[in-house]
Amino acid sequence: MDKNNFTPEESFDLIQKHISNFKMNYKENAKIFLLWGWILTAAGISNFIILRVLRSKEAFELMGPYSLGNWALFLLVGFIFMFIFLRKLNRERKVYSHLDAYFNKLWQVTAATFFVGTFICIRLGIIPPPIMLLIAGLATTVSGLFIRFKPLVIGGISFFLFSMAATFVNNEYIALLTSAAIACGYLIPGYFLKYAKEQ
Repeated sequence: MDKNNFTPEESFDLIQKHISNFKMNYKENAKIFLLWGWILTAAGISNFIILRVLRSKEAFELMGPYSLGNWALFLLVGFIFMFIFLRKLNRERKVYSHLDAYFNKLWQVTAATFFVGTFICIRLGIIPPPIMLLIAGLATTVSGLFIRFKPLVIGGISFFLFSMAATFVNNEYIALLTSAAIACGYLIPGYFLKYAKEQ
């Protein structure tokens, strides 16, 4: 029999094998969700403190630049840690599937969308969190649906809900709301992924 002529049962087994390999690799990436979850949660709390201090001193003109600088600093730290972690992970990884490549592309495009979205928000004078949470929700929900991991789907949906809630908050408390969204969307699913890995 020709190698490329599979029976329906063989085709199904092959697909299941690829999905299983992908799930194994994706569980290894729980650390990435936890990394970004903790860094961005800390960034939100730090941003809240900065805005509270500036508001108390009535330094309103500094709120935008300091807030942007705060997020930029935490993002830079996150990207450095992620680069180091991914290099190590890719050296140790035994199985790399097309599904892994798909998810890498998904999150690369998502990262680019965050930067473009932030630029658009600044140009239009819109506060970024509702848009950023919406983008995070899209990528997280797609990831969860694709690997059939319910906590990640729920985390993605929570981003949508927090995105809508953020439209009702226009002061420094939006930073705390953003931190709560990241905890629900990245940290909790990240720990579920880590726990699933240890089973």
